[in-house]
Amino acid sequence: MRKWNVNTLCTLALLTAMMVLLSLTLAVRTDYFKLTFGSLPVVLAAMLFGPLEGIVVAVLGEFMVQLLTFGLMPTTVIWILPPAIRAVVVGLAAVQLRKTGVPLERRPALCYIVCIAGAVLTTTGNTLGMWLDSLVYHTSFSAALFIAPARYVSGVVTAAVIATLSMPLVHLLRRSGVLNEVRHDGP
Repeated sequence: MRKWNVNTLCTLALLTAMMVLLSLTLAVRTDYFKLTFGSLPVVLAAMLFGPLEGIVVAVLGEFMVQLLTFGLMPTTVIWILPPAIRAVVVGLAAVQLRKTGVPLERRPALCYIVCIAGAVLTTTGNTLGMWLDSLVYHTSFSAALFIAPARYVSGVVTAAVIATLSMPLVHLLRRSGVLNEVRHDGP
């Protein structure tokens, strides 16, 4: 089992708080569509540390967003899992590439591909969540299917923006020495 030091825990807590803040303030929300930069901290955690830490930020952050937005509902667990998909995809790629000596943030084309793949899989997870939610609450799923193509397009565009922001941020954080105590040895 991997040990986390105080610096890692504090960094994850800050990234989780950042996810909540970005999800609630810089967001456009409708019943079937959400455009937000809340995934930036998840991608940062996954690139800096790995998939497990990215999952922690994604699940805890989305849980707090769900509580603050909708309260505790029977379907809350359905909605906190899809953001973890992005953390797994980006985190696994980052850990594997770190072993080669050239981290993900130094491979722009691959970083865009990985972030977009994570976004597509996360959107698929959210679409599955909408379907499960419609089963629980006996509502129509047809409107969610109708808007699905727009959700995928916005997910891809947002992922490209997130990748563009995360590459220099991760590089700067590594160079700054702020994360010197953070272990980079994968799962």
